[in-house]
Amino acid sequence: MSKTSSEAGSLVVVACCCLVLFIVGAGAAPGTPSAFRDIFIGRCEDYKLGGINKLADLSELSSKNCSELWELFSVAWLGKEPCDVEPNDYKDFVESASITIPKDMSNFWDGWDIYDTVRSYSREGQRTWTLDYTLIGYLINGFYFCGDGKGGVNTESCPDDGECGFAVGAVDAFWAEASKHFSISAEGLSRVFFNSSRPGGPFQTEESFFSEFELCNLTPEKISLMDIYVLTDVRQSPQHDCDSVSINNLKSILDSKSIPYNCWDNPRDVFHQLCIDYDDHEDCTFLNDDGAVHKQSFFLITCIAFIVLQFTTKDTS
Repeated sequence: MSKTSSEAGSLVVVACCCLVLFIVGAGAAPGTPSAFRDIFIGRCEDYKLGGINKLADLSELSSKNCSELWELFSVAWLGKEPCDVEPNDYKDFVESASITIPKDMSNFWDGWDIYDTVRSYSREGQRTWTLDYTLIGYLINGFYFCGDGKGGVNTESCPDDGECGFAVGAVDAFWAEASKHFSISAEGLSRVFFNSSRPGGPFQTEESFFSEFELCNLTPEKISLMDIYVLTDVRQSPQHDCDSVSINNLKSILDSKSIPYNCWDNPRDVFHQLCIDYDDHEDCTFLNDDGAVHKQSFFLITCIAFIVLQFTTKDTS
């Protein structure tokens, strides 16, 4: 074989190997953590101490047995084929790990492009509670996990989000059941956050955990008001607002459930959160302006106090 033919053959082998790696890796998420049980129980014990969510009821948490919760959780997926898991498989675990969500604190969201803003706004459960600040959500948040179909766990790779189909598979089925329970537990004032620039519209009904597992499971008798927040990222221009077709569809569904609502376009208190990472952006200059006004006011008050002090001193002498 000539050198040229050898080089060509090597290139073909490399290309084929790359293609195989691409196919194997496409859609693959990380596997189950090797110490998943220990991490789960460790998180559970931390949460029970009140250090994760300071508003959680410690007396209610004291009754939770972390080892028993692991058994209820793992039996839903461990050993099964990764995609052979349905939301109802987690029902016993979700009900056992359930804790009371304080009235007026539930916070929903739809679309990953708004997730970071919601977490920032919630202030780690001090202002509002998202699902991942409940015990149920905190135990699992951030992990991929799946069985190997042979009675064990797959530590190599698990299906990525949506790869098994909507709300199907070890991870997605869990979040579907957890979302349903979170919605049923909501009481009083609730909030839902959307990105105004989301492709397809802020509120979507297809393959949406909010639409298919939370909105439809709200209890009208328990929800006094739903605040709808339509937010625009500091770096973007608004594509939709409270009068858009998308949001009007949501309003119609809330009307049909007799749930009252308000809708807000970029409410100021939430917009502050968006400016944390972009405080030099022109849309955030109001923060600097306010600061300048405060400095000027402080300087003026200081001057007046000094003048008054001088006159008082003269009168005394």
